[in-house]
Amino acid sequence: MTVIQDTGNASAKEIYDTVVGFVEHNTGGVQPPLINEPPVVASVCRLFPDEHPSRIRSAIAAATSRGDLFRYVREREDRRDQRFLGIDDADVLETKITEYHERSERTTRYGAICLQIANGRVDHLRGGDDE
Repeated sequence: MTVIQDTGNASAKEIYDTVVGFVEHNTGGVQPPLINEPPVVASVCRLFPDEHPSRIRSAIAAATSRGDLFRYVREREDRRDQRFLGIDDADVLETKITEYHERSERTTRYGAICLQIANGRVDHLRGGDDE
């Protein structure tokens, strides 16, 4: 279990809940079922301007270790890995996949990558695939 040290104005729980809520709110619907990690860190840092980004990253690590979020790292040839975050619940993730299919007018390349990863995670969570 990752321990988040409370060194700033916000409590570790506030940051943790904000991170999970941000991922929940900014995935699904017309948005892909996953979100890139760097914008999550940047956005939550703007909400807690007195906090260091390392506290946000610690909250992400805690959320992934506790099973609220999952992180998928996609290695790229240019050595700039993409880190995706998503809700780590098969039913919720499946709903977000369905919403994206129903509400988006077209799927971008990025959206297709997110769908592939999200579908793989649902399969893994349901026991049908070894991720």
